[in-house]
Amino acid sequence: MTRKFYPWLIALVVLVVGILAACGGRTETPSPTVAASPTVAVSPTVAASPPVADGATLLQERCTVCHTLERVESARKTAEEWERTVARMIRRGAELTEAERAVLVEYLAAKYR
Repeated sequence: MTRKFYPWLIALVVLVVGILAACGGRTETPSPTVAASPTVAVSPTVAASPPVADGATLLQERCTVCHTLERVESARKTAEEWERTVARMIRRGAELTEAERAVLVEYLAAKYR
């Protein structure tokens, strides 16, 4: 009995492995740039800390890297439950600063309760 060679199967396996690797890998997010007006001086503390995105943007950019937006939208949790969920996602690799974490939890608690 001879075995058939399926090149499309190999391509499918490579595609799936690539998708899984991308989902589990570290993501680089572009840092926002702040354009300074020639008449306004930017203090070093403002220039050193980029502005925090709003909760909806953080949800779209950071959470949908690993799962769908529908998964978040279908959840109904209290602020404390969202805090625990976001902390768990950070432990699993989600990249959020403390300020971004606070904004995201506040947004999730207000919108999805």
